[in-house]
Amino acid sequence: MKILVIDNGTSYLNQLKSLLSGASLDVINYSEINQANSESFDAIILSGGHNFPVNGNEYRLEKEMNLVKNSNKPIFGICFGFELIASMFGAKLELMENKEHGILDIQVIKSDKIFLKIPNFQVFESHRWVVKKPVHDLIALAQSKDGIEAIKHRTRPIYAAQFHPEMFTDKTCGDEIFHNFLNLVK
Repeated sequence: MKILVIDNGTSYLNQLKSLLSGASLDVINYSEINQANSESFDAIILSGGHNFPVNGNEYRLEKEMNLVKNSNKPIFGICFGFELIASMFGAKLELMENKEHGILDIQVIKSDKIFLKIPNFQVFESHRWVVKKPVHDLIALAQSKDGIEAIKHRTRPIYAAQFHPEMFTDKTCGDEIFHNFLNLVK
């Protein structure tokens, strides 16, 4: 499987590469996206990132947003990638009073193949933004005390998670959920 990873400035790139160790990977910076080249991949992963927020930086993210809008490839957004996808489809990003950082309990609110009958689980979080309400094009799949934690597009193969499936794989099941997405792509 060929996977394109869009690096949004994640601190966890090595962990993400490790999670994807069975795949053929190309990692590029968000500013280097070329729509034509992205079509040769089986799936696209939008990494987390902490250099700047999605809100107010749409001009910087224009290539990435166009990729999400125009690609027919399966896409999985992680943290910043989740925020970008949610924002693109009209969800409101709200700045949290305090940064969420650590292992958090998640509840599935809409069963989906990426969960394989897992009703509740723990994941690693590291973010300052939250989505509280779903929007028409996106289905909320899981939530935490903070808000929506996992979404999917109603008609396209787009998933996103506010959490980091690549982190603390021995203590959480984010990696299992991520691998379920990859198995759907196959």
